[in-house]
Amino acid sequence: MNRNTLNLGLAVLVAALAGGAWYAQKQKDAAKPTLTGIAAEGLSSASVQWPDAPEIKLVKQGGQWQLSAPVSARADRFEVLNFSNLATTEVKETLSPEGLDLKQLGLDPPERVLTLNDQRIEFGATDPIESRRYVKLGDKVMLIDDPVSAAFDRDYQDLVAKELFAADEELVGIALPSLSLRKGEDGNWQAEPASAAATPAALAKLAEGWKAASAMWNEAGGEEPQGQRLRFTLKDGAQREFVLVGTEPQFSLYSPTAKVRYQLSKALADELLQLPKPAEPPVGKSPEAPKS
Repeated sequence: MNRNTLNLGLAVLVAALAGGAWYAQKQKDAAKPTLTGIAAEGLSSASVQWPDAPEIKLVKQGGQWQLSAPVSARADRFEVLNFSNLATTEVKETLSPEGLDLKQLGLDPPERVLTLNDQRIEFGATDPIESRRYVKLGDKVMLIDDPVSAAFDRDYQDLVAKELFAADEELVGIALPSLSLRKGEDGNWQAEPASAAATPAALAKLAEGWKAASAMWNEAGGEEPQGQRLRFTLKDGAQREFVLVGTEPQFSLYSPTAKVRYQLSKALADELLQLPKPAEPPVGKSPEAPKS
């Protein structure tokens, strides 16, 4: 047998072994049971119920997730992924129903209940050895990796979208404590009161800043605080209001509808609440008079 023939045989053998290993792993992965059998794209509703808190409900409408209870608000697209991840999570172990003490497993009563589409998942205690979570779905008790996520908390504020405005919403009016902006039919913004700082570029930048504004995190809002109101008008005529809670240590806005406090970067306060001052001329020079 010459060297070329030997090398060819070894290559065929390596390819066969690799293919066999890939197929075996694929079969093994396919055999792993998932918690619900719901595909990620098939999830259309979810809820979280704690014994001592209002039920949190989400629904998918037109491809977008919305909170429907206890408030109506756009849902955070990243936090919602935790529900589809739970639906498809791997079941590590299914326990035999014989001799199970549901109370000892924290399932009687359950700590909390999540419902994905029409499947009710009861959450119990964690296994002290591997820190896996006992869950009950129907008459089955299973162990899964503990899903550590703020999306499943008793408070809903992390589920509210961090962006103040949706990508498809268009602002046409902005009313701030010391300045109001209105978008004309020509697409240009006008300010009231007019000032040297209210240049078309500055007004457009201010409006774009508000459209892109996003919180670093949300906090529970509680009772509506005292403060100046910021009012925004959308192209479809809808109104959006926020209460200016403060600018220290973060730029904080309260939403009366979502009942959360958006915590924005402190640096955004100066950019979004006022226009930048016009650049002053160099020392010893006077501003040029406008040309006639």
